[in-house]
Amino acid sequence: MVNIVYIEAYPNKQQNQNVKEVRMPLESLITYCVYKYCSPESVSLKLISSNNVDEETSIVYISDENLDFLNIQDIPWQVASCIYPVVMYDDMIITGLCAVARHISKFMNTPPSVHVHEEGLLGFRKSCLQAPNEVSIWTKFCEVDIIKTVKAILQTTILKGVPENLVRFENHLKKPVRVHNVFKVARELKKENKNCKNTVISEDTKNLNPKSAPVSDKTRVPKTRKWKSNKNKELEIDCSIKIEDLDISHQFAEGPFLTLADIVLLPSFHIVFQSFGESECELLLPFTYKWYKNIMSIHEIEILISSICKFSFKSLTLNNVTIPTTEDVSLYKCDPKRHNPKKRLFTKEVDIENALRSITEDMELVICSNEYDFDFNWSDIPDGANPNAGHLPDERVIRKSQQLENLALSVLRLAKEGDLILDFCCGSGHLGILLAHMLPNCTVILLENKEQSLLRARLRVHEMGLKNVYFFQCNLDFFIGKFDIGIGLHACGIATDLVLDKCLKANAKFVLCPCCYGSLHATDRLVYPRSTKFSSLPVDQYLCIGHAADQTHEEHPLAVRGARCMGIIDSDRGRLAEEFGYKVTLSRLKPLSCTPKNNLLIGMPS
Repeated sequence: MVNIVYIEAYPNKQQNQNVKEVRMPLESLITYCVYKYCSPESVSLKLISSNNVDEETSIVYISDENLDFLNIQDIPWQVASCIYPVVMYDDMIITGLCAVARHISKFMNTPPSVHVHEEGLLGFRKSCLQAPNEVSIWTKFCEVDIIKTVKAILQTTILKGVPENLVRFENHLKKPVRVHNVFKVARELKKENKNCKNTVISEDTKNLNPKSAPVSDKTRVPKTRKWKSNKNKELEIDCSIKIEDLDISHQFAEGPFLTLADIVLLPSFHIVFQSFGESECELLLPFTYKWYKNIMSIHEIEILISSICKFSFKSLTLNNVTIPTTEDVSLYKCDPKRHNPKKRLFTKEVDIENALRSITEDMELVICSNEYDFDFNWSDIPDGANPNAGHLPDERVIRKSQQLENLALSVLRLAKEGDLILDFCCGSGHLGILLAHMLPNCTVILLENKEQSLLRARLRVHEMGLKNVYFFQCNLDFFIGKFDIGIGLHACGIATDLVLDKCLKANAKFVLCPCCYGSLHATDRLVYPRSTKFSSLPVDQYLCIGHAADQTHEEHPLAVRGARCMGIIDSDRGRLAEEFGYKVTLSRLKPLSCTPKNNLLIGMPS
């Protein structure tokens, strides 16, 4: 089975025969450190020789002669379609720094450290860095925020203020440890400390009375009941105690155990400490300094970092450095105090009506009639692509089948032989697998950032014996390849807009059935309204209409208005596509009862 990690690097043209000097971006260095720490025998590492050298943010390290370079023309097309680092694992592509690091750690061959959780480097339920950065503040910090900060540091020579993301991590380490079943962890740590003390006392007693006779095997010691055990009472922890009062500190990034997150973050902070100087870091970021020294005290990690990370960058001048005040937001995704842009309510009737009065007739697209003839014979569709083969209730099977029929027939009208069809946010792959079966001369990519969902789709494809399907576990951002048709069935909220942007950039046809209009929100990549036609509409009124668009429940008195609001938001999306030269149609799925979110947006590039 193919199991290869690809990272980008810039080889030195004047190589020493015994030593190889390699310049690489920070993401590649982090991946390499994870790889060397885990030492996976069944995973090979390939360096992609790139000429796009970023002199200011690339890192220099010295390594052995076993580096395996590939030229760009020798890279599989699936790998070349993604941002590095990339894993090619048989017919599955994994990209995104944290996802790649997780994959490497699953094949770890290094003996586990005593500091690691009993379930391994991925921690409890193997969940470390599992959530994609789109939904997890913690994953985003580890693979996006801190890397941006370090690259900015490498490009400057005078620093007047501590970068905000360093302060965010410092604040994170100050906060109470938030891990699953924190009280159980506290009991276990208390038990370990007690056992250590008992071991010392036992050894001392043995030394004081070396001739004491051993206890006979026949001596019966009465077994005390748990609820009467004084020993257990000593280990009890009152669950009414505040988490911050528990004796658990951030020895590591996620709490008392070394996890993959520490290995991912360490190279970035090692660069920070080399740039700032350790004494300055201890003064400015004391909790981060303690965390860093704690990790570097682990022998195998200290050897790894000192042998790999040989840096060459500009000297940094710290001049009356100030520490900015940052928002008190936890880096843990489960913290209730974290910023959640979805928690907005636009429910006042007067606001909705005022927003709708701002919509002029020429802004909305005409909703066309859906004239597709449904000639599907689901009895001819194999189980892996057939909703009837699952465990859904009968009513749900009917509605799911109707949704798939609408989108599949739309794609069949657009597709031609040899097309590459990309099913964005595919979930378990119902639509993409159906199209792969119906269009055997086309290639289908199932793209999904949730590992378990994609693995379920992969299992069904293998059981069907389909050879024209590939699996990409990644965020939308990490896919940069060309494709012919982009499809999305109920991509939630802003995901539909991200899919649309990918299609417009690739000049690809698109078939989209949007969902979750009420969760639309501006990001660093998306600005609402999307089109010039709607630019006069204030963003708060736009989001108000989006909220009203979710009021489309069956037999609800506001369903008619909700349907119009859906049409307004999708008209804005369609107008944006028209600005890119697309011919756009907006229609509705048949029958309307198959889903409350029944708009169908189709675009053809000129």
